Amino acid sequence: MASTLTVVLATYNRRSILERTLDALDIQSVQEFSVVVVDDGSTDDTWTWLKARAAKSSRLSILRKDNQGQGKARNRGLEQVNVGLVLFIGDDIIAPRDFVAQHLAAHDNGSSEPKAVVGFTDWHRDDVRVTPLLEMINTQGHQFGYAHMQPGQEVPFTCFYTSNISLPRQLLGDAPFDPAFAEYGWEDVELGYRLSREGLKILYHPDASALHLHPMNLKSVFARQRQVGRGMHTLLRLHPELAGSPHLAPENPPKWFPLGKHLIPPLIPILNAFDQVHIPLPHRFWHRILMCGYYLGRED
Repeated sequence: MASTLTVVLATYNRRSILERTLDALDIQSVQEFSVVVVDDGSTDDTWTWLKARAAKSSRLSILRKDNQGQGKARNRGLEQVNVGLVLFIGDDIIAPRDFVAQHLAAHDNGSSEPKAVVGFTDWHRDDVRVTPLLEMINTQGHQFGYAHMQPGQEVPFTCFYTSNISLPRQLLGDAPFDPAFAEYGWEDVELGYRLSREGLKILYHPDASALHLHPMNLKSVFARQRQVGRGMHTLLRLHPELAGSPHLAPENPPKWFPLGKHLIPPLIPILNAFDQVHIPLPHRFWHRILMCGYYLGRED
């Protein structure tokens, strides 16, 4: 197996969840790896707690910077990594005991061709109330698109999920995440796009599974979709050739959007109540609701 792996993650004001994330890494079935945590200017007690934890751990390195977003924070963490594999996760990703071992095994498959390995991330179902909406966004593309991915097969650049992906450090260069992205979304996809243009294959390895400890509801998902829509302007400014890409939402909103943008936002509290009691609604219905948020973000 590859002998060097470093987990890199950025965190912001999630001290209690971060503790569970790091606890899970401490009990991995393999122990020959390092962890770099970058505190992106937290205003809670994250930094004080991290300093105390790092003082007791030979594996953990910590850094602190002003709050400028997770892309810049990951770039700062990568400054501490020179060789081997980098495994990006979120600060709310709880890893089963064989998580690191699975990523190592996926890279040690007898092929010398460098690749990125994206794992499967499910909800942390013991602590997250998984409604029909959350089930859908985890598989149909609004957050993750696992329903459209096959084990061992190559996936498009839009699946470069930095919540659970590993690749050789040498491929990343200096400051690989573009600082132009100020909000959630697209900085990882943009990096995946550039790497894929250079020939990097992104392969799906579902056995490298982890659990996402991030409670959400329709209100927060809808707000995130607006952020994603706003971020698309930055992506297209950097890569205008992506306009019309089959891997991205259409450039122009659907015909129903001029009316929907007035009707849908006031309905979000009601639709959220339906979802919270697990009233099933068709995927195409939720798709339109979330695409309304996305195109509202484009208008922003």
